[in-house]
Amino acid sequence: MQYYQVFISAEIRPQGLNILDHLISKQLVLGGPVFSGPAKFLWKGDSSALPGLLNEGLAMDRRKLEVVDHDYCFVVTYTREDLKQQLIEEAEKVSVEEVCMISFMPIEGNAALIKLLEDSFADRDAMSSPPEHIKAMAALTFVKSAEIPYRTNKSLNLPVPIANYFNADKGDAEAVSQCFTENAVVKDEGQTYRGRAAIKQWKADAAEKYQYTSKPFAFDQEQGKTVVTSHLTGNFPGSPVNLRYFFELEGDKIKSLEIIP
Repeated sequence: MQYYQVFISAEIRPQGLNILDHLISKQLVLGGPVFSGPAKFLWKGDSSALPGLLNEGLAMDRRKLEVVDHDYCFVVTYTREDLKQQLIEEAEKVSVEEVCMISFMPIEGNAALIKLLEDSFADRDAMSSPPEHIKAMAALTFVKSAEIPYRTNKSLNLPVPIANYFNADKGDAEAVSQCFTENAVVKDEGQTYRGRAAIKQWKADAAEKYQYTSKPFAFDQEQGKTVVTSHLTGNFPGSPVNLRYFFELEGDKIKSLEIIP
């Protein structure tokens, strides 16, 4: 499938963001930035500047060509070849410009970009509601380069039982144990803990020995399990460290958890 980089004009940034929001809600574009800055255009000016024309129709045809100088915006995004016509129709529908300029440039992206595009459009035919909007804010402070991936505040939309686990994992052993089924199994540091009572003791022992913070920053599905990667910092040996949490769910509880460095 051929993919395209798309440029869509807008008079001001809020208009560009409105167009982008609309196209994303229809899953017609990947998304991207809205750039604004000084611009110049050739434009046909007011016909009143040309006296002596025979009639209004002729005046409209012979308007003076002018150079218009003002700030302007463009949305820069990506789409798939079969979505181009629908994108044009939807963008023109919400644009407030007399002429909404839309252009497409075929791209040969790197493997990561192409996979991102494929994933973004893969399920659009089965889409029953617009994609959910989440809040993300990049860190704006100077940090060590190794820390950059973990200084981003982003909602991962974790499954509720897993989100409950990380919310409880702040020293409350009882709250952590209640995230699991009665006969759940936890594997951590070469040890196996079976049942809520053992899981509660495992978490209580860890909280007594160490103080730490855990910040999940990625999750995926692998062989029926939800794998969450979290960045841990604290007073334990080897801090900071990234740990992978392999969750198996049963209803609204965690059936099993294995923690692997």
